[in-house]
Amino acid sequence: MPKPIEIASPRLRLVALNAELASLQLDDRLAFFRALGVDPEPSWPPELMDQAAMEWTRDQLAATPEATGWYGWIYISPVMNRLLGTGGFKGAPDAQGAVEIGYSMLLSYREQGLATEGVVALLDWAYTHDEVKSVIAHTRDDRDASHRVLEKAGFVQGATRHDADQGFDVVEWHHAPDRRAA
Repeated sequence: MPKPIEIASPRLRLVALNAELASLQLDDRLAFFRALGVDPEPSWPPELMDQAAMEWTRDQLAATPEATGWYGWIYISPVMNRLLGTGGFKGAPDAQGAVEIGYSMLLSYREQGLATEGVVALLDWAYTHDEVKSVIAHTRDDRDASHRVLEKAGFVQGATRHDADQGFDVVEWHHAPDRRAA
């Protein structure tokens, strides 16, 4: 397996899923943990990284391996040697230079600033690519903790719209490279 892309923040090691890691996450969870060099995590994956999301990520990376980094990233505690959560993008920048970010933490690691730290690290990584002009996010309107993550990372709240398919309101968030994390 080629060496994955990694970035570090003060309390996290972030590893970009590549096609092989994305497949292992679905097909051989113990091999996935071994490949990342972490202890097995019985509660993996976090709630928003469901089977369909993992399959979609695997399929995107299998089809476009050069897009590694523009999909899933795994948040790892280098101190505890444990998986903490996941984050990433929904693909490479669009024609306007926008990428959409998302994240989900295991329940045990919420409300510790780790999600914000991971989002800020991913923002920093994204903005090293000249084609990235902005980052957006979408959250349910009832997810106050997620809203706080985005606010602390320098996002500005935009419009709220009703998602009839999902049956709830969705808030759009915007981030530009000149915005710094609070």
